[in-house]
Amino acid sequence: MNLGSETIARIDFYRRGSMVLMVTILAPLAFGVFLSLVMLLVAIVQGRSWLFESLHDVNAALAIMATAAILVLFFAIAPLRVRSMVRQNLKDFYTETKYDQAEYESWKSALEGVCLGLGMSPPVLTVLGIPTVNTLAFRESRKPGVGVTAEALKAGLSRSEKEAMMAHEIAHIALGDYFLASSSAGFEYASSGLGVLFLLMGALVAVAVNVYLLIFLVPLAVPLMVVMVSRRLSRKTKVLYRHNDLLADTVAAKLTSDPESLRKTIEKVWSLSEVTRAVIPKTAHFQGYLFISRPLEAGPVKMVTYDGAASAGAGGKVSSTKVYWVPGKTESRTWFAYDSVQKRIENLKAIGMGHWTELEEPDRREKIRSMAGLAAVVLIMVVVSAGLFIPINGKTAWHASTTNVVWKTGSGK
Repeated sequence: MNLGSETIARIDFYRRGSMVLMVTILAPLAFGVFLSLVMLLVAIVQGRSWLFESLHDVNAALAIMATAAILVLFFAIAPLRVRSMVRQNLKDFYTETKYDQAEYESWKSALEGVCLGLGMSPPVLTVLGIPTVNTLAFRESRKPGVGVTAEALKAGLSRSEKEAMMAHEIAHIALGDYFLASSSAGFEYASSGLGVLFLLMGALVAVAVNVYLLIFLVPLAVPLMVVMVSRRLSRKTKVLYRHNDLLADTVAAKLTSDPESLRKTIEKVWSLSEVTRAVIPKTAHFQGYLFISRPLEAGPVKMVTYDGAASAGAGGKVSSTKVYWVPGKTESRTWFAYDSVQKRIENLKAIGMGHWTELEEPDRREKIRSMAGLAAVVLIMVVVSAGLFIPINGKTAWHASTTNVVWKTGSGK
């Protein structure tokens, strides 16, 4: 089956751009942690750490144990921080144990039918407790999986709607997109953990050796600060979500030979997502990978009470509360969810009329900016290393910045 090599190439273009941006942020943080550790150990060996030397004068074993304890503590705080984030982000992503078995078998049959069209073995279908009518392709134990929410099992969707949603998720797996739900979250965990560790190690070097050494460490945090201020990573990740969903819809439409059914399913699930019994936190990493990204994850929402269906007991009408998005009064992420759905609907309408809707042309200027950013990071790391340890006129910047804190006169080198 022809999936559109040019379109896949464009998806790969944006995926590589996001990966370059991730490396641009993580590399200087990791290097900063390494450099801080080297600074501390070299200072101890050369007798240039006043803190270590003062403890050493009291008891040599105490100095070594105290230094080791501090390092162990700092290197333990970062994983604990990551673990805390993981637990927070996964608390709304859990397996549901109570559900209609017949409905589950119906969804499983739809999944198996779609996989048969691709000639692949069907992944495990898991029922998730996410409070929305949705599906999701994700990675679990290094293998792809498909999740259907317990709410979707209760929604009474037709066979064609189930097949459309399963085809979309299988398309993500066939194209290798499912790994992103884990890798993007992993990137955020890694950057947070490394950021905390870098901050702690920088503070330790400044206190235990000399505050002047921060001159060489601060530049390594600049790439992270630039991205945090501009939020470029967040925007690029959203763009990647959109492009992958467009391609997955196209592949799913070819699998089922029914783009109209997929379009109507998207519209129906979007409509169902407007009525909610719980709000998924915007920190939940699976949010952007749902079949329909919920429009209620952040920002103020409008509560409207309307007359519901006739009451079974009294024959009258009951009041129901509908929660829905207020344009212009919510965060941009909500607007992006709405806009992405409209793009997908337009794409499927065009496919239904026999027209291939091309994705956005790769922005070559964006590629140049990304590569320039990575080159700048490499240059910063090289300059910091060279400026710190390469001698100029017989002396290094390291020697000059630590001489005034030599504890023992004869120990400075």
